[in-house]
Amino acid sequence: MKRFVQLLPLGALILLPVEVVQAETPEDPIYVKTSNGWNAAYAHGNEYAEFRVIGNGAKLQDAYHILLQKGVGMMVSFVDKKELQNDTDLLAAHAQWEINYWHQHASRVESNTREDLTGTRKDLKVTEIRVYNDKGAQMSSYLIGLAAKDGVFVLSLSPTKKDIDPLVKELVSSFNLVPRTLDAEETKRLSSEAKAQR
Repeated sequence: MKRFVQLLPLGALILLPVEVVQAETPEDPIYVKTSNGWNAAYAHGNEYAEFRVIGNGAKLQDAYHILLQKGVGMMVSFVDKKELQNDTDLLAAHAQWEINYWHQHASRVESNTREDLTGTRKDLKVTEIRVYNDKGAQMSSYLIGLAAKDGVFVLSLSPTKKDIDPLVKELVSSFNLVPRTLDAEETKRLSSEAKAQR
């Protein structure tokens, strides 16, 4: 009997048999349903980032956007190091790249690194950015950047409130770089892990 797994490739939720052979690495993030949320993988080249979205209330909007809870959305992205001005410290260069973007679109921008959310990890960085319009209205976001060989995998959460720090810590703890190609065998392994979590 074929086992089925829920995946979200190419922005559409479909059921795929685990035995399907995948010829190429998926370009979009994939999501595997667990008993308490989703396991996700986003490939770039011969490595991928994995993370977990905990909670049955999380709703996938498309492959790149997730409603984590009421009023808190998350975007998944990858920034190629060619876009960044400094490839010696990709995480700092990515944070500055994002801040520069907001300086072009907001009246005022404030940012700070949230080491209290990363612990001792040096492979990722959490940056809190607050942007203001000319009337003083504020929008905040957390950027969780994970260094990769060719750039930075990014989880962007917005709008934010201080009470989502535990959610950010949860994402940080599950956000890891896997130095393998996300091929059919690896997808099967991820599916088996998700099944074991049900």
